[in-house]
Amino acid sequence: MGLGVAIRVNGAPNETAASAAFIEVTECVGEATQYRLEYPFDIADGDFPLLKETILDPGSELSVLVPTNDNPTACLVKGPVYGQQIQFKHGGSGSTLSVHGADSLIKLDREDKAVAWSNLTDSSAVSSILTQGGLVADVETTQAGHMETKHTLVQRETDLSFIRRLARRNGFHFWLTCDEFGIETAHFKRPTLEGNAECDLIINLKDPQHNVEDLDITFDVERPTSTNSTEVDLNTKSDLSGSVQQSPLTALGGTALSTIAAGSRVSHVYAPVDDNGDLQARSEGTLIDASFFMRATGTTTLSSLKKVLRSHTLVNLRGVGTRHSGTWFCAAVRHSIDSAEHFMQFDLIRNGWAG
Repeated sequence: MGLGVAIRVNGAPNETAASAAFIEVTECVGEATQYRLEYPFDIADGDFPLLKETILDPGSELSVLVPTNDNPTACLVKGPVYGQQIQFKHGGSGSTLSVHGADSLIKLDREDKAVAWSNLTDSSAVSSILTQGGLVADVETTQAGHMETKHTLVQRETDLSFIRRLARRNGFHFWLTCDEFGIETAHFKRPTLEGNAECDLIINLKDPQHNVEDLDITFDVERPTSTNSTEVDLNTKSDLSGSVQQSPLTALGGTALSTIAAGSRVSHVYAPVDDNGDLQARSEGTLIDASFFMRATGTTTLSSLKKVLRSHTLVNLRGVGTRHSGTWFCAAVRHSIDSAEHFMQFDLIRNGWAG
């Protein structure tokens, strides 16, 4: 594989793995990062040697690293192989082997568990699971407490499903990153909408030069902008209130959905909770997810952008007018790499606009 791309097997360089003719890595909010490596193969001595390579078998851990301007390499994905797709051409020539895998989040999805988590918060339970899984934990503290004398937090699913359920409840994202040394960090937190953009995506400008040829923007404001949420504490019979008037996140562009969408758009949030903090967190989680009413899709390349675009980062979109130019949140990137170019198909989301 050209363009300085490296493929490691169980942390070490491997000549056979590096012979991939095509690489596809898809990172997306709410999903494990997936990869597909495509290898041409031919017949030799009446057999197909590549199909017997153990380094491409299930369980083998592959890493895809690409060069960047800021660092020597960026790790797009690291994780186990889980499948293959083989296409034969008569005579062998032109046959292809596609190796499929995903990041280490899929390891958390292999065993259904029955666990009662008591006297802790959602974030404490997540930190415990991640530490036991050998991952560095980047966990934002949550409000909700689960006391044994009230409602214990019960897990009756895999660790991955359980953590994703807690993430949705709190308006968090859960994803995995890996550095060039192979150290994996699991992130459990709300989207970060403050700070500097990682790069500029440019269209319709001559100076600086554009790096995007086509861009589609859509929006849909028919979604809740506030919540009505009241419950009763079953121990004290006192009222609990978790109603929220708008998403707690910063509005990208300055004008939030709650201002743009006139009229009443209310969602009723109900759940068996023990305190106002838990109920409010669930209300905020509902509005955080609903608030991203805008979406922009397009494609750029590493040679034109000069940076590797990643999901869960901020980007600066330029050349689309005063309303839509500015900071967006990158929700997904599909990296498609061959010997000539590294394409990046991106999906941006936004919870506001300018003016």
